[in-house]
Amino acid sequence: MNPAVSRQIRDSVQKMFRFTDTLSLYQDFYHRIGEDDLLRFIRKNTFEFGDVYPFIYVKMYFEGAEQDYKSIQHVLVDEMQDYTPIQYAVLAKLFSCNMTILGDSHQSVNPYSSSSLTKIQPYFADCQGMELCRSYRSTIEISGFTQKILENKKLIPIERHGDTPTITVCRTPKEQLAEIQHLIEEFRQSEYATLGVICKSQQQARLLFAQLHGVYDTMVLLDFGSSEFQEGIVVTSVHMAKGLEFDQVIVPEVSDDLFKTQLDRSLLYIACTRAMHKLDLTCCGEKTKFLHSC
Repeated sequence: MNPAVSRQIRDSVQKMFRFTDTLSLYQDFYHRIGEDDLLRFIRKNTFEFGDVYPFIYVKMYFEGAEQDYKSIQHVLVDEMQDYTPIQYAVLAKLFSCNMTILGDSHQSVNPYSSSSLTKIQPYFADCQGMELCRSYRSTIEISGFTQKILENKKLIPIERHGDTPTITVCRTPKEQLAEIQHLIEEFRQSEYATLGVICKSQQQARLLFAQLHGVYDTMVLLDFGSSEFQEGIVVTSVHMAKGLEFDQVIVPEVSDDLFKTQLDRSLLYIACTRAMHKLDLTCCGEKTKFLHSC
């Protein structure tokens, strides 16, 4: 076909479309529901994270995928609960191979956007679900304690006993710091190899690390820049501790001021379930309502 005629046909076909690029189409979705202000850019050509996967999903249907993933033979997804349904919709369209998806809906860092087996099954035809209910990590005492924070009726703890978890309510921040040091000394005198001091946020972890590092020079701050996980005393946040386990865990500042919402409740549950043998919590002032029955 003559190149000029080919261009003319292409131009004529393109004029039939109301939108010629994915961004315009995506912006129109917001416009149609009267929520134009919800679509925001962090900077030029950079979406907020919440729009990334919906935009990719639209782009794949409108323009097609830029890369062929047919050579991928198997996809493994861990921490299933932390992915949203739209992310699974993208995965299902990108990969036609078999997948193994693992997770625990009780371990979500954001219960408001977490995914369960029921939520993701519609995106994968003929998928098979399997529930593993036995917990091998924590002692019966720790499992019983965490069940009072966030109940999982299907959980079956392994028959292994240990110390009863403790909650120490302190009058001042100085007193709480002294209690944390006391618990660290107990760890150093024990046969345990790993101690996790798990704070609600990375900012709190950095502050506590700065207060204690001069006393314990082998103490490690685990953050997003860390390249490896070490034994010994580790100070970190709940987000960084997800998927990890420690012989002993200290959860500082479990006060009612810091742990209020269902998201906070989920974070507290995750922090406490990192403990295998010993669990201790401290706070300054009134403890969180999520510990009232513990």
